[in-house]
Amino acid sequence: MPLMAFYRIKEAAEKIGVVPHVLRFWESQFPFLKPSKTSRGQRLYSDEDTENFMRIKHLLYNEGYSIPGARKFLKESKTKGGAKKSSVELSIHEDFCREVLEDIKTLKETVKEY
Repeated sequence: MPLMAFYRIKEAAEKIGVVPHVLRFWESQFPFLKPSKTSRGQRLYSDEDTENFMRIKHLLYNEGYSIPGARKFLKESKTKGGAKKSSVELSIHEDFCREVLEDIKTLKETVKEY
């Protein structure tokens, strides 16, 4: 059984590519986002939570959905067996791969300078 990673809000926000208050706002707008909390009330985000946030970010930032539209899309895709979700996930992974490729190119240029 693979170990599950947990991230504090700052780490999760950096992984997703937003600022922490955006995660807190999205939690208030999407009822299924319920991260675990420590005894001190600090949020702990699982890998599944970060995937959900990345899905939402993609719908809002890349696909141009409004928050109610994204909420409806996710609800419908869940009831339809996730057929739409797979295309969104593919697009999320494509975006991530593009970002990683750009980072690699930047690192390569930096290394060449030294």
